[in-house]
Amino acid sequence: ITGPNGSGKSTLLGLIAGLYTPSKGLVEVNTKDIGYVGVTPLVFEGSIRENLLYGNNRQISDNELESLLKEFNFFNEGEYDLDFTINNKILSSGQLQKISFMRSLLNNTQLLLLDESTSNIDSVSKKHIKEILKNRKITVINCTHNIEDFDYDERLVISVENSKREIRKF
Repeated sequence: ITGPNGSGKSTLLGLIAGLYTPSKGLVEVNTKDIGYVGVTPLVFEGSIRENLLYGNNRQISDNELESLLKEFNFFNEGEYDLDFTINNKILSSGQLQKISFMRSLLNNTQLLLLDESTSNIDSVSKKHIKEILKNRKITVINCTHNIEDFDYDERLVISVENSKREIRKF
């Protein structure tokens, strides 16, 4: 989904996620397993393990966490200390977004909502994340200004004229 600032892209994601209630009509989603990755993910003062497992009710092994950290090239080194304390001040904005991607995948997300989710990630990592998502059996709805960052099956464009929004298939 693309469109100018203020066109309603993020609001549309909020409607899909059930955060907002539509004033008219109905939004139907066939899963409750919805993940979200945005520009400013939640990362708190705590261990890498605690941040990755935040909001997760599944039993996840340290091996699975370490494997995902390696898959996402979270640190450019080989060893991962899951007890290492992180916060939003010591991580780069790209690492914050990677935490959010990994957290969503650990929650067995079936529908992943992306809102400028790779805006702070370098081009090599963007390609890598695109490949990771392609290999998962999930539906991705991506709101972005940079359509070249991801492949897509359908593209919707939101246009605004005289305060009226129109959604077109491109």
